[in-house]
Amino acid sequence: MNRITRETAHGIRWMLLQKCTLQPVTLVYSMVLARLLSKEEMGLMGLTAIFFTAAGTLAANGFGSALIRRQKYSAEDADTIFWFNLGMGFLIALLLFLSAPWLAAFFDASSLCNLVRVSALIVLLNSTVSVHMAHYMARRQFKQPALISIAAALIALPLCLVLVWQGWGVWAYMVQGVTSASISALLFWWLCPWRPGFLFSGKSFRELAPLSCRLAATGLLDTAYIHARAFFIGKVYTPAALAGYKNGAQLAAMCPTVLCYMIEQVTFPILSSLQRSPKKLIAVYRRYMRLFTLPIAWLCCFTAAFAGPIVRICYGPGWEECVPYLQILSLSYATWHLQLINLNLLKAGGPEKLFLRLELIKKCLGIAILIGMFFISVKAICWGALATSALCLAINTWATRRYMGLPVRQQLLDWVPTFVLAAASTWIPAWMLQTSATSLQIVAGLPTSLICILSMTRLLNPSLLKDLFQLSCIHDRCRAS
Repeated sequence: MNRITRETAHGIRWMLLQKCTLQPVTLVYSMVLARLLSKEEMGLMGLTAIFFTAAGTLAANGFGSALIRRQKYSAEDADTIFWFNLGMGFLIALLLFLSAPWLAAFFDASSLCNLVRVSALIVLLNSTVSVHMAHYMARRQFKQPALISIAAALIALPLCLVLVWQGWGVWAYMVQGVTSASISALLFWWLCPWRPGFLFSGKSFRELAPLSCRLAATGLLDTAYIHARAFFIGKVYTPAALAGYKNGAQLAAMCPTVLCYMIEQVTFPILSSLQRSPKKLIAVYRRYMRLFTLPIAWLCCFTAAFAGPIVRICYGPGWEECVPYLQILSLSYATWHLQLINLNLLKAGGPEKLFLRLELIKKCLGIAILIGMFFISVKAICWGALATSALCLAINTWATRRYMGLPVRQQLLDWVPTFVLAAASTWIPAWMLQTSATSLQIVAGLPTSLICILSMTRLLNPSLLKDLFQLSCIHDRCRAS
């Protein structure tokens, strides 16, 4: 029962509590919107999300991660990053505010102008708490950020639902974003013991800025790439087509992103703490790959196999065009956790410049695939996303072999057998129940698939289930002792 397992279990528990509290409310919110708003209005929401998400990533990401990687940072380091980050947030929010009319004209949607301007406030609010978040994450204190996120959502999301019922339409989405960001900022400043001083050290900035800028640029590249599909669909096709794609993408991302966000947040500070012990770093990395592939691969394969009934239950019969998008994108998310853990390993123990170089290569290849697909059809764009996911995993695997000394064959053996089991345990029940009623397909398919994956895993790889059970129980056992 070592420290790494204990810290991983502790982090996973709090991240799961956070996401399992928020996701049901978010799903209900999406279901209500799909029934009360037009497809054009939902597409407008998707366009708004592109800009403040990308701007927020540039304003906040990377700078806090540099503090987490350093582990032991001084008060000058934290103050320098805070004031630089706040200045960047203000500058980016101002640029977003001023560019709003141009963006509205570009997409031929006049109402987009005010929505984008309000989203600039969300960017500024989020930029004020990145160092507070890093303070907790560097110390592997996952409880406080999780509780803050839950508290903000439990106030903002119900308020949003009330406003939707009152006919606020797209503006309910913006009210939810501003309210959540405001509450999060207030709680971080109230609860976190760290306070910024009026210091700005040129020495600290020169030491932290290179890595911070690389990580921020990488985060921006990743966010821009994720939203590039929605950007092109909104411009080349119609807002209704964008709404169909966004709803399919949201369902595909819902379960894997919960777990992948948790994995990314928990594993990076833990792997960073092992950067002076390369052998132990690789051992922990391989264990993460084996453990997390089972639940994520099964969830993604189940979503793809039962995409039809899931869409009909969540959004109603008028959204059938989402089904193929959901199937393809779910499979693209099935290996996303492998990429995140792999990148966290390289961020923690690899050369500092490598991370950004890899992201540049992968994003350039991904954009090339996207450009080749987006004039064909929306479905072709989804197939391009799946091809890009496979290509990115191959590049990450090569980098791990090249710079960390872990053979590709060993990496594949850590997750490919589990992925095959997950696919077999979901598509076989889906094929058997394909002629049944929609509700019966889910009610019977979910337990049948779960029993199949657990039975096959216990038969072929019993140690994996044992490790998962130990990970889920270790925190209670530690508290009891």
